[in-house]
Amino acid sequence: MDARVRSVVYGVFAIILAVNIVFWFFAREQRVGWANVPPVPKASRASAMALGDPQLAYRAVGIMLQNLGDSGGRTTPLSAYDYGRLKGWFFLSDGLDPASDFVPLLAARYFGSSSDPAQVKEVVDYLEQVGQHPGPEKWRWLSHAVFLARHKEQNLARAFELAQILAGLDTPGMPGWTRMMPAFVLSELGEKDMAYRIMMNLLLESSERLHPNEVNHIIGYICEEILSPDEALSDPLCAGGQGR
Repeated sequence: MDARVRSVVYGVFAIILAVNIVFWFFAREQRVGWANVPPVPKASRASAMALGDPQLAYRAVGIMLQNLGDSGGRTTPLSAYDYGRLKGWFFLSDGLDPASDFVPLLAARYFGSSSDPAQVKEVVDYLEQVGQHPGPEKWRWLSHAVFLARHKEQNLARAFELAQILAGLDTPGMPGWTRMMPAFVLSELGEKDMAYRIMMNLLLESSERLHPNEVNHIIGYICEEILSPDEALSDPLCAGGQGR
């Protein structure tokens, strides 16, 4: 390569390098904007995008939800998410695979952490559905829904409604405390008499099937949480206050 050609090559290289340096100075502060939660496709389209495999589509949706808003060194607060669209993705995933617990776990433990009651409501609506699916552990998502409605959404009426659904499930192996949930919420609502009747009925109808620890818990809750100290002293169940 003669000197003239070499000079041209070096000159072109220098120009390209200079253009890149100038571009970097102007573009270094630029970031790709986050378009928030994408629109929810129909279930048929979501499955078609995964070559007709609902399981593959479910996993793709789950990974998308898991990483949504956290890319390119950026984190997004939950308050910035469009929970209306998130709810749509939750229900879409449930239609693709109602047996999986991956998306319910994301909804209950991550997206349910929002401090906005309106956002939490969207999660509760979804957990109400998946918590009633058949299966030995699905009731757990309904118990999460009760907790979120009670403590995050601050909607005790909604929590009581969900607690009744949970207590009415006919799922083998459910722990005894799930039957007590309506009484817990009623007690917080100030409906002490109704809470007392529910707990007493549990003792009368189920004491032989309950573990002794669960029986003691029911008695302790009645005597320490539902009844006032004076009422507990006069209630035979509390043994004149000894149960306290």
